[in-house]
Amino acid sequence: MIKIFVLTFGLFLSLPSFACELPKGQVIKVGCSHDCDFFYRFRIIMTSWMMGYSTEFVHLHQKPDLKKAMSEVDAILIPGGADINPKFYLGSVSQELREYTEKNLNLVNFSKEGEERDPFEYSLVQTYSKEEKFKNLPLLGVCRGLQMMSVAEGIPLYLDLKKELGIQNRYNKLDKISVEVGSDSLLESIYSSDSFRGFKFHHQGIRVPYYFENRSKYPNTRVTAFSNDRKIAESIEYTHRPALGVQYHPERSFTGTSVPIFKWLLTKACEYKTSNRK
Repeated sequence: MIKIFVLTFGLFLSLPSFACELPKGQVIKVGCSHDCDFFYRFRIIMTSWMMGYSTEFVHLHQKPDLKKAMSEVDAILIPGGADINPKFYLGSVSQELREYTEKNLNLVNFSKEGEERDPFEYSLVQTYSKEEKFKNLPLLGVCRGLQMMSVAEGIPLYLDLKKELGIQNRYNKLDKISVEVGSDSLLESIYSSDSFRGFKFHHQGIRVPYYFENRSKYPNTRVTAFSNDRKIAESIEYTHRPALGVQYHPERSFTGTSVPIFKWLLTKACEYKTSNRK
């Protein structure tokens, strides 16, 4: 256990620095759009401890007033989970893709969780993206979170990677993630290497060719990392907000993959909290 801590702490010190001092007695509040499970809480608490921060988790979906709840947290986390109903992006895509999607809805894993999360998280991301008061509030989307960040901008998803791309669905897989070098992206600034391994558990993802063919329709977004011969988009960034979505699960990945992401989130949360939030 001591050896693990030493290795983790040593790696932590070698990672890119995001300095922000949190005033004594203050706590960083991380707002979860859905229940943040043990892995999210553990990784964030451990990273915040190494940074000298105290962290508290707030369940945004349990609050009656979304905007008020968003105003009371220092960062937002959209965790992984159920498939997103395509109806949330079909109004923004071509007629050909709309018809194709409607004919293949059997590839979507519809669920009660999705029914509950879709309207709430769609509204949350739309509010976050459009309300000026949240322009400095950091947001991290993981797996489904990346997909919701995409859908909220009108970007369509693959319904099933195996059926549409001919590759295995990424259930319990460890993929090599490649960051776009020289892109001056947020992800490039977060990691000290241009590639790393990330734990995967998904069967959907950004419809990459469609995204790039219609790039001008999504001015607030950048796709900055890929896996599987660039077939799977592994990160999306908002250009008008401190917002990052990753398709892999940093909370379940190796320390070298997880710590940089949560260190970034907590640093931005600290900066947000200690600013006047204007």
